[in-house]
Amino acid sequence: MKPLCESAPAAIDITNLYAAYHRQPVLENINLSFPAGKWTAIVGPNGAGKSTLFHVLTGGMSPLRGRVKAFGEPIAFHRKAGNIAYMAQREAIEWDFPISVWETVMGGRYGHMRHDPLWRRLLPARWYAASHRDAVHKALEDVNMLALSDRPIGALSGGQKKRVLLARALAQQAKILLLDEPLAGVDPPSEQLILDVLKRERASGRTVIMVTHDMPGARRYVDHVVLINRFVRGSGLPEEMLSTTKLAELAVSAIEQTNTDQTLRSSALALR
Repeated sequence: MKPLCESAPAAIDITNLYAAYHRQPVLENINLSFPAGKWTAIVGPNGAGKSTLFHVLTGGMSPLRGRVKAFGEPIAFHRKAGNIAYMAQREAIEWDFPISVWETVMGGRYGHMRHDPLWRRLLPARWYAASHRDAVHKALEDVNMLALSDRPIGALSGGQKKRVLLARALAQQAKILLLDEPLAGVDPPSEQLILDVLKRERASGRTVIMVTHDMPGARRYVDHVVLINRFVRGSGLPEEMLSTTKLAELAVSAIEQTNTDQTLRSSALALR
């Protein structure tokens, strides 16, 4: 694995980010750069703020303060341009909704459809522009789900659902892929397929950023690791960040942070 160049351009730059839910801090003083064209893993305990960071990057949550840029411009510009694709956790989707695999993946093209004539957008999906249909076809082919394109999403296995979510993100053809736990709850063949797809996307020049608890996969595949537990606890090469020492420090920080939060809550209740 080649070391990251310090002068490599950043796909995303985060400066002094602070985010909270109901006045409870979730992320504090976050200063990070995600290198362009590289594969970054975000690692941290449950409740560390990893998904919150993605909500900020996708525009689903506004930070209380801080600045986020993508390729040197405000990140909102790239969100609007469709340059950032997001793969949510499986639980974020209503799987009982009567929609097919093909239609679900076509959802990744809706941002691009804003540029199509209104009359074409009102037609049935089979009449969408060839560029959209081709992108969906390729995405389904990449995740080995083309044969199941007409199947209702509710009839899929856990690994197949993850593949569909990944295909929808791939169909967007974005510069940046954000993936929240893409390997959680999948069977070994699906896990390997997803890793191989992400490896190809990185090789094609896309920036891949994923939240994961899969340490073996991260050690083997990614270029860059960020450790988070409310604060940035480390950022660097996998062999350093995923060492036994660093992971132990991260676990200790989680215990200490939990104890601190409980003490603050008890103090606040006592003052009421």
